Amino acid sequence: MARTDLLALTDDGLIQLANAGLVKRALRELAAGSVPDLEESDDGTITVRFADGTETRLPTGKSPRDASCSCPSSSFCRHRVMLVLAYRQRFAGQAGATASEDSAWDPASLDVEAFESALGPSAKAELKRLLGSSIAATLERGQTPAARLPMATVRFLVPGDISYARCDCVQEQGCVHVALALRAFRAACGGDSATIGETSAGASESGTAALQLALDQVIAQLLEVGVTAGPAAHAQPLNAARKQAEALGATQALLAIEALSEQIDAYEHRSARYEEAAVLALAAELHARPRAADISAALGLGDPFETPMTKSRLVSLGARLFREGAFARACVLLADSDTGATMLLEKVFAPPPASTSQNAPPLLQRLIAPGLSVAGLARGQILTSVARRRADGLLTLGRGSGGKTQLVPRDALCAFPAPLSASAIQPLTERLATRPLSLVRPRRCIDDVHVFEVEEVMGQSWSPATQSWEAAVRLRNEDTLLYLERSFDAAAQDAVSVLTAAFAGELGRLRQVTGPVRLDGGALLCEPWSLAADRFVVPDIDANEDASAPIPPGAETSNDSSLDQAQRLMSGMLHAGARARDSAALKAALEVVAALRADGYATTADRVSAWLSDPAHSPLLFARAAVWLVSLRESAWLLRLRSAETTNHALTSEPSSNYVTS
Repeated sequence: MARTDLLALTDDGLIQLANAGLVKRALRELAAGSVPDLEESDDGTITVRFADGTETRLPTGKSPRDASCSCPSSSFCRHRVMLVLAYRQRFAGQAGATASEDSAWDPASLDVEAFESALGPSAKAELKRLLGSSIAATLERGQTPAARLPMATVRFLVPGDISYARCDCVQEQGCVHVALALRAFRAACGGDSATIGETSAGASESGTAALQLALDQVIAQLLEVGVTAGPAAHAQPLNAARKQAEALGATQALLAIEALSEQIDAYEHRSARYEEAAVLALAAELHARPRAADISAALGLGDPFETPMTKSRLVSLGARLFREGAFARACVLLADSDTGATMLLEKVFAPPPASTSQNAPPLLQRLIAPGLSVAGLARGQILTSVARRRADGLLTLGRGSGGKTQLVPRDALCAFPAPLSASAIQPLTERLATRPLSLVRPRRCIDDVHVFEVEEVMGQSWSPATQSWEAAVRLRNEDTLLYLERSFDAAAQDAVSVLTAAFAGELGRLRQVTGPVRLDGGALLCEPWSLAADRFVVPDIDANEDASAPIPPGAETSNDSSLDQAQRLMSGMLHAGARARDSAALKAALEVVAALRADGYATTADRVSAWLSDPAHSPLLFARAAVWLVSLRESAWLLRLRSAETTNHALTSEPSSNYVTS
């Protein structure tokens, strides 16, 4: 009887068990007629013998990973790959032996109870710990279903066979993440998302209350002494909040605390990375997360802060360079070729000392990770067994025992699984419009990255007022347009010229655009980090030899709305602390409140006014106003859409049901 699991294992699934190089080589050998001798015994054992004398055996009931081979390799070698391919070729003609390419199946049909009972004691304890908090999973259906968990991605490579479930964690198979994925598919009841584990009601009330109090103290200290007081003045409340978050396992709160600490340090060192508006958003986030409707998800209870990854092939999706004063920040966006999970590798480079500046390597040749230059990684892909992924998607590469990282070139065109590969704009727009506000959703270094297949370039232009390049493309099999925008940055002065040349067809027909997307006025807007034409193009890395001199930055046109004024007002209060509350500043603040009322933002004006008029200038009142303001600015495009139906866009309820005030 034919092994249906081997016949159902697609080339993509085989690549995930082995790697793309081995599978491509085996397919070439098979196409050239180099087919090994294959024999299947009565007990179902499959044996293949190669011309060089190598023998590979796969016992019945075992997966190809468990096959024995006489070659020196101890891992998934090309002989094991060839065994599967040769077996598929021999029995592919049998009726009903192979699954249709379009056939979909549901992992909910698998026996999750039997799988969990077979776990070891430590794995069962870990599963119980993870299920003690709320875990949101995004599910993908089809011939190869997948579950994207906060800490890992699990794919089911063969219908109905749980032994072929593959996780991108270091354990790869038979881990607790597979059990979570099975539970998620069962809980989804055919849907594309599910939440498993205990809800926020199951979280420790005392632990959450203690964390909330500690985070409130961080905000109170900012309002009292300001960011300008320096790291030492904020060390005690930040450390207390960090300890409470660690004790509770609140990963998302930890990430927010870390981001605020970095902002305070950035100001201390007079770094261009410091932003007053960012501090205001972080203060609002620290207030909102422990008060969210789903506290467990907002705080990230139970989510691992960092997860070791299995041996992975991480393909570059492009890079961005940012000038931050005298410093430069390099960011390379990577995607797991198997799962489509995106990660960011970044590093801030200080200017070389004056004594060595003549001999210092240029930015593109400096190392962003051990043995990897910025330019090399941005244009290539890495095979690594020492990668660790943080909960916010930040990647670190080490030199683990026996592990290594190898840099190889990448093709101009690469195929990625959904949802990284996006075929339609409307579903993305709807998802972005209905997702929770950033104050309570999981933190990501870079979010909503997609690869788009381009059919036609509709046009491009340069906006001197905003110092930004703009373009529009029509996607393959889509009538709607994808809009693109890229602002000038002194760290990558040729980027706009490279984009202009690529969209003019000078680099060949444009086939793919990759980058993060956002909503602007209801339209989907993409910032291109890379392009695929006749070659792989990274605008920030590639130099356009025919480009004219870069366009120098000009004065930006300021659209000084009342919301902008309110943001500057409240950011300044956190920046300078109590010193910003003198009589002149409070008089100016009242003018901002009046401007808010004149523009129709009545509830915003009420909240800011309530804090200003409070004799004690309560941190709680400030935080509530900050949450409202940040949420309002984030969802401003929704308000513009609603204004077509109403004559006054004042809010009378919370901007999001994901936040609950105390």
